[in-house]
Parts: sequence; C-alpha cells; structure tokens
Amino acid sequence: MRNYILKKKQIIFIVIFTSFASWVYYQLLYQPEIIDADYITLDMVFTKHSAEVWGVKFSPNDSLIISGGIEENAKIWSSIDGKLIHNLKHPYGTPSVDFSPDGEMVCTGSYDGKVRIWDVKTGKLLRILNGHETTLWSVAYSPNGEQIAGGGSDNKITVWNSHTGEILREFRDAEHDIWEVTFNPSGELLLGSGSDNSIRVYEIKSGKLLKTITGHSLTVLSLAFSPDGSLLASGADDKMVKIWNTVNWDLLHTLKGENQAIHSVVFIDNNRLLAGGTDKKILGELLEYHFGYQGLTKNIVATLWDIKNEKILQTLTQHDDDLAIGCDVSQNGKLIATASSDKTVKIWNIKN
Repeated sequence: MRNYILKKKQIIFIVIFTSFASWVYYQLLYQPEIIDADYITLDMVFTKHSAEVWGVKFSPNDSLIISGGIEENAKIWSSIDGKLIHNLKHPYGTPSVDFSPDGEMVCTGSYDGKVRIWDVKTGKLLRILNGHETTLWSVAYSPNGEQIAGGGSDNKITVWNSHTGEILREFRDAEHDIWEVTFNPSGELLLGSGSDNSIRVYEIKSGKLLKTITGHSLTVLSLAFSPDGSLLASGADDKMVKIWNTVNWDLLHTLKGENQAIHSVVFIDNNRLLAGGTDKKILGELLEYHFGYQGLTKNIVATLWDIKNEKILQTLTQHDDDLAIGCDVSQNGKLIATASSDKTVKIWNIKN
C-alpha cells in the first residue's frame, strides 16, 4: 500500500512537471509562424524619443507626424526625411496626440490630465483644456475640428469646444479607465472604450448614450473606423480583434493572431486591418517587466488581416518591443506609422 501511494505521488509529480514544462516551452520557446509578404515594407525609423512611444498621428497632408509617450517632449517631425521640427515640452509625458483636421494645430493628452493645444508652425502652446485630474490615455479631434474629446484614468469622457476650451459634454457611464475615444467619420458619433470591457456609442448632438457594445472579455484598448465608416474594429487585452457593423453594431468577425494583447488596430483600407500589441506571451511579458527579458524567438508585433476572409496576409517582427496603443495610416493610404515601447516610430510603405 505504501509503495502504491509513493508511485501515485511520483506519477502526479511527473504529470504536473511535464505540464508545467510544456507551458513554459510554449510561453518562451515556441516560435509562432511568420507570414512573410510585401503588402507592408519598412521605409523609415524615427529614433529621437528617449522612452516608450505611445501614440503617433499623420498630419492631414501627410507631410508631418506627431508622436508622444512617456518622455516629457511630444515631437513634431517630417514624415519625408525624419527631421525633428518641434519638441513640445510638457511637465509630464504625453501618451495621446492628434492633429486638427486643418493641420494647423495639434492636441496632446498628458499624465497630468490636461489637454494642450499647440501651433504646428511655431510650436507654441496656445491653450490648455482642463476637466481631468489623472492621465488622459486618448484625445481626438472631431472631423470638423470644432471639438476635442478626451478620456482617461478617471473613468469619464470629456468633450471640449476646441476654440474656447469650454466643456460641452461629460460622459460618466464607464465603470473603469477610458483607453480610447474616437469620432466616426461623419462626426455625429463619439465612441469610448476601456477597462470595463465595453464600447459605448454616444450621439454628439444630443449627448445620448445610443449603444453599449459588449463582446470582449478584457480591456478594450483600441478602436478604429474603416475609411467608409461601415465597419468598426476593436482590439483588446483578450487577444481578440472584433469587427462590428456600424449600422446595427452586430459582430461580423473575430480575429485572433499571436499577440497576447491587442494594443492598436488601424484600417489600411475597407478590408485590410493592421492589429498589433505585445510581442511576447504572458510569461515573457512578466519576465521582461521584472528582469528585462528580451525573448529567445522572433516575435510578432503586428498582423495584417484580410477581414472578409479572416486570413492573415502578413506578420511584422521589426520592432524590438510591444506595439503601442496609437498607430496611424496616412490620409493618402500609402504609409502607416507604428509606435513602440522600443522608443521608435517606424514608417512603412503600403502596397495597394
């Protein structure tokens, strides 16, 4: 009887050890399939940031880029040759940035909860918008440039008059942090998402909450509309990209690649989407955070999807750390900018 118990314990130990070893292998040593293609090709690397870059936006005429992150300087630079034009000095970092639709101003959202509006030509600070006390994770100009929306760690979305700084709306329906705010292409709707795993759709004119979209099981970090406005993409910490019909907000597609979490989604056109995020599995991310672990495999930071066919067209590996929350496509549809925790912004050519 005693031998039987000892043998049983040995078997249990072997099963547990084998399972754990297999999990560690998958987390640290498993090489995900790399899909090589030339739909997206690297063109330029911007290396003037001294810390993680969280957000990047093209100007309306595609000649300039603004990028911001953990460091105190948001930067305006040339998308043509990478020349730095302005360092926009802040007291704290700027995880969120956006250009006005006319390209004459930029707005930045900071860790101090303030939105700052800057003159693109001179680099001078024009106005500060108050209304939040903690980090603004996302800021966005409305398509007509009349409003700026912002959301952050205080669980609310604020809409300001971009010219006067007057608060026009405050939406307090979220239960946790707001990670993304975005207007639909017509500017009639404002969407917000965050740590309560939901996406909320507001009508700007009336201030009404029209719809609460559920379907993700973890924080929804990124939202993007297709160029024609017919589709909404959402990316979340649950590894999923979801595609929604914007007429009735029905779920059309669920896309899952190799990223442990999806930080950014951006449409290339009405059927192609780039989704990126963490470059390692959860164990690798923990080891990186605590011990600086860089990984032993070639890591996928982003995936290009054919939405209609739910097919991977290409995977990107040319960042050395996670892809950030804010990435962007140029207005002419020929370039894409990706921001990363590796302190770089990369510009890619898009093949039609």
